[in-house]
Amino acid sequence: MSNINNKTQDLFALDTVQDLDNESAAAIQGGAAVELFADSNFRKSMVKTDEGSANVGDGVNDRTTSIIINSGKWRFYTDSNFRGVSTTLGVGRHANVGLGSIPNDSITSFRRIS
Repeated sequence: MSNINNKTQDLFALDTVQDLDNESAAAIQGGAAVELFADSNFRKSMVKTDEGSANVGDGVNDRTTSIIINSGKWRFYTDSNFRGVSTTLGVGRHANVGLGSIPNDSITSFRRIS
């Protein structure tokens, strides 16, 4: 929401904002390159990062159900140190990652590949 001259307006209602691609919108909002959530439909945020890779820690390991990717392509792995079954996801909102080659709640590490 924006409050200019005491008038509140939803920024996503503006035509210029609706026309932005995900990567540009993330840059303007200051959003992370990748965001992991414990529940489907982007609920229970766990990790937000711009880092190129990560081994997820306790409390996050094997809990990811949905992912938002605001920039780049990322590969997600079932095992630590970028091993095990993997799947690649690009920019977009992935509401249920259990539909890919990795079962739901099994991501242990991930890295940016482009």
